[in-house]
Amino acid sequence: MANQPASSRAPRSQEGSFITAGSVLEGKLAFAGPTMLSAHLKGDISTDSLLVVEAGAVIEGNVSGTVIIVHGEIKGSVSASETIEAWPGCRLEGRAYAPSMRVEEGANILADLLIAPQQPADWFSPVEDPASTPAIAAPHAPVARPTPPFVNTMFSPPEKSVSGS
Repeated sequence: MANQPASSRAPRSQEGSFITAGSVLEGKLAFAGPTMLSAHLKGDISTDSLLVVEAGAVIEGNVSGTVIIVHGEIKGSVSASETIEAWPGCRLEGRAYAPSMRVEEGANILADLLIAPQQPADWFSPVEDPASTPAIAAPHAPVARPTPPFVNTMFSPPEKSVSGS
């Protein structure tokens, strides 16, 4: 095997990819192995491993991977089979799913978060924008009752009783 030319070797999935700053890519991209992105990418991105979105990187589309570490910006649905880490200065807009999520102080999360053991089948389905839907209630919709105010009785002083004698 040592005498065979390098081109005949099977690719190793852990070699990884790096897309540098200043690059602008558009389309559906799939990576094998750890991936570091510093570019502006428009479209869906998937990797079978770690994905690091560097500071200054912008991704507009759905993102999926095993572990997703965000220092840059993602606009779209994010799905990690293990964990998502949001670091100071990052921005997530859209939806984010992972069994585990770490959010550091200074991270900007403007997303619907789902932290659960299983990902819903319709996770990448488009989310209906409530601003675009008319505000007409369905005739059969139940009437919402106002929520009573919360009263914390655990730390309230006991009421004084008035004795009749």
